[in-house]
Amino acid sequence: RPSMLRRNRLTPRPSGRLRRRLTQALGVTGEISVFWKKKPDLAKVRAEQTKMAAGLLSAARLQFPQLSRLHQALVGTFLFGMLHADGAIRGLEPAQIHALALIVFAETFDYSSELNAQAVQECINATSPGYHDTMNAVIHRGIDGHRQYCQGQLSTLGENLRSILAHFEGGA
Repeated sequence: RPSMLRRNRLTPRPSGRLRRRLTQALGVTGEISVFWKKKPDLAKVRAEQTKMAAGLLSAARLQFPQLSRLHQALVGTFLFGMLHADGAIRGLEPAQIHALALIVFAETFDYSSELNAQAVQECINATSPGYHDTMNAVIHRGIDGHRQYCQGQLSTLGENLRSILAHFEGGA
């Protein structure tokens, strides 16, 4: 039927014929990124996210290797929230966010590859409601921390993370 979009059966994207008609109707020449986003430069995103991770540790005045294992896990979970927010804002796919989180954790925390993969996977699992409510709450504080970082509120960002660590001080 004419009112329905014709789609390629293998992908949810409209067929090439529809794409050509849309570009002709809108007068777009050459650049079709109006409808389909370009692939992000993941190397650039990685560098920016690694800088953000270093900024988090600096804002909170933390020396990561000197923290207890519990506090290291909390910092990693908070950072994952920041990375997740950054990836979502940039329109990255979940697999890209996962891969970038693995790289940023490895570069920032000097985790072994096994511990790195386990930490990131636990954070991903904690994004599901009911899996681990405490980790989920820390991830959401990290999402808020991303906003604070982007707005240049570094002292507030540091206080945000330090308040979480202080809450778990007895269990350290």
